[in-house]
Amino acid sequence: MYSEQKEALAQEIELKRPAVLAVSGLHNSGKTTLLEKLLPALRSRGLKVGIIKHDGHDFTPDVPGTDSCRLREAGADGVAVYSGQRYLLTEMFRLTEQDLLALFERHGYDLVLLEGFKDSGWPKIEVVRKEISDTPVSFQPLAVVGDIPGADFGLEDAQALADWLVAQMPGL
Repeated sequence: MYSEQKEALAQEIELKRPAVLAVSGLHNSGKTTLLEKLLPALRSRGLKVGIIKHDGHDFTPDVPGTDSCRLREAGADGVAVYSGQRYLLTEMFRLTEQDLLALFERHGYDLVLLEGFKDSGWPKIEVVRKEISDTPVSFQPLAVVGDIPGADFGLEDAQALADWLVAQMPGL
């Protein structure tokens, strides 16, 4: 099922805590859908998993009409909303994924999945759907998830993919 080249590449990668893996693919290939299925499979194995999603455009970081949005629009450089269980900090600040990974590390995450990042140097799995593309676009993905010939996992194989990921990253 897996080529020797992919197995060798996976063995070469020594990932620190948190382990980092990109889930890449072309626009509308199904990255978010795969992550929605993969997250419960990984969490059921006791892993604390975070996601960093890259947006190539600017985005609205808050819900229009809420107090926090109104305060940000009024000129606050940063707005934090928190409860006993979670927080959300919104600020205009230039960050890289390395900056965000440092936050996940401080909070004890086991694994951080990067959604997108197809041109990055991060180890990656790639989602390929035949109606979008017929071949992976990433350089040497560790695995291909899709409905194309030669895919390592099908689009619905989240449990098998989670087993494989945990086996590839013994530190998890």
